[in-house]
Amino acid sequence: MTTSSDLDMDSSHLAFEDSGGSGRPVILLPGAGDLRTENRFLAAMLTDAGFRTIEADLPGHGRSPIANAYGVQETAAALLGLMGELDAGPAVVVANSFAPAAVVWAATEHPDRVGAVVAISPHFTADATPKGRAINAATSLLLRGPWAASIWERLYRSWYKGRTPEDLEGEVAGIREMMSDPARRRAVRETLTADRNGVAERMTLFDKPALIVFGAVDDHFPDPAEEAHQVAAQLGAEVLIVDGAGHYPHVERPDVVGPAVIEFLGRLPR
Repeated sequence: MTTSSDLDMDSSHLAFEDSGGSGRPVILLPGAGDLRTENRFLAAMLTDAGFRTIEADLPGHGRSPIANAYGVQETAAALLGLMGELDAGPAVVVANSFAPAAVVWAATEHPDRVGAVVAISPHFTADATPKGRAINAATSLLLRGPWAASIWERLYRSWYKGRTPEDLEGEVAGIREMMSDPARRRAVRETLTADRNGVAERMTLFDKPALIVFGAVDDHFPDPAEEAHQVAAQLGAEVLIVDGAGHYPHVERPDVVGPAVIEFLGRLPR
C-alpha cells in the first residue's frame, strides 16, 4: 500500500511517497528546483521490479516543510532522518544534480544507512571561479519576485535536450506553483547556490557501490562524458552515458536508464 507524508510540522522532515512492500528500499531525490515527481518513471519501473520505492521532496521544495537552511549538510541530515523515520536503511539512493553531494555526505556520516548510490548528472563541486560566482549571484537575484516562476520554467525546459515526456506540462505547472511561494523560492535559490565545502573530502571516504549517469549533451558541464569518468574514478563507480540526453536522462530516456539502474541494483549484495 502506498503511503505519503506531506507538510510535517518538523522542518527537518521530508515529504515523501512510499510504495511500501518488503523489497530493497530505494529512495529517490530530485534536483534543486524540482519536485519528487521528477522520478516518476524510475519509481514506477523500480516498484514493478519489486523494490520499495520512496520518492521524497528536497527540504523546502514541493510539500516538504520550510527549513532554516538548505545546504548539503542539512539535506544529508534530512535524508538520514527520513531513513530512520521509515526504517528504510540501508537504502539505495537515486539522486539528481545537487542531491548526490548530500547523499555522499550522508553515506560517509552513517555508512550503515546507505547501501549504494545512483548519481544522475551530479554537481559534486560548486564553480568557485569568478564566472561561477557571477552565475550564482545572478541566480539568487533573478529567482526573486513574481517573475521567478517564468524564469525558472525557461531554464528548466532548456535542460531537456532529447525526448520530452508527454506529461511535461503537468510537471512544469507543479514547479510554477512551488515557485509562486516566496518561502519556497528561497529554498530553491539557496539550494541551487549552496556551497560544496567538505564534499571533496567526503568523496575520498566514500566506499559504497555507485552508478554515475550522465546525459551526453548535458550543458551543465563542458564535457559530460569526461565529468562522468572523473567522478567515477573518485568514487570507484560505474558509468552510464545516455546518448542525446541532457540534464534529466532518467526522464528523457527512462527506457535506457531504468533497465540500467535495475540491472545495477540486481548485482548488489543482499
